[in-house]
Amino acid sequence: MPGVYGDLQVTQFIDEFFQRMQRIERQLAVLSEKLGVPYDYPAASAPPEVVALAQAGNRLEAVKKYRELTGAGFEEAREFVASL
Repeated sequence: MPGVYGDLQVTQFIDEFFQRMQRIERQLAVLSEKLGVPYDYPAASAPPEVVALAQAGNRLEAVKKYRELTGAGFEEAREFVASL
């Protein structure tokens, strides 16, 4: 059936997507440095557990963990995780 993807295909797509985003962020950081505009990686201020969950595609768990660790509200945590 067209449009139906297995877990492995979705996982591979997500992994490729995150790798591409990391390359884009590295390039952005280089360009920013050359222009004299500092670039702050969103993940730099995030607890490692939250980053790991978000990168694994477990966004809801990342939001929960961020709230648990910081005491943030749901909306703030959701926005923070979305920025990673």
